[in-house]
Amino acid sequence: MKIRSPRYHRETPQRYRLEAAKTESGKVFFPPRAYYPGGEKAEPFRMSDKGKVLTYTVIHTPAAEYSDLAPFALGIIELDGGGRITSQIVDVDPSKVKIGMRVKVEFRRIRTEGDEGLLCYGYKVVPE
Repeated sequence: MKIRSPRYHRETPQRYRLEAAKTESGKVFFPPRAYYPGGEKAEPFRMSDKGKVLTYTVIHTPAAEYSDLAPFALGIIELDGGGRITSQIVDVDPSKVKIGMRVKVEFRRIRTEGDEGLLCYGYKVVPE
């Protein structure tokens, strides 16, 4: 039996609800941290589910657990209202992805983990 990643379970609230933290200076941290630069205080912050592609790459040779998805686009998404996420860009041909393209965050199956087939869910982005 393979040991499950505790990080997956620890980050479940952030992954499901896009929970972040916003500091006094307006910086958004996702996922939230225990401590912030300069000792700033931070408040819980729910990020928007809409944004735009800042940059992306097309993965042709992924890790074994994602081999059935290749090729796929992976991008850094700037969300409206603050915050950035790294996400797979789905429901669009990778050759059609463009910088500045408007996208929406959706809740999807990310992968199946281990021999027992544990389903891991999280977010992916789709064209708006």
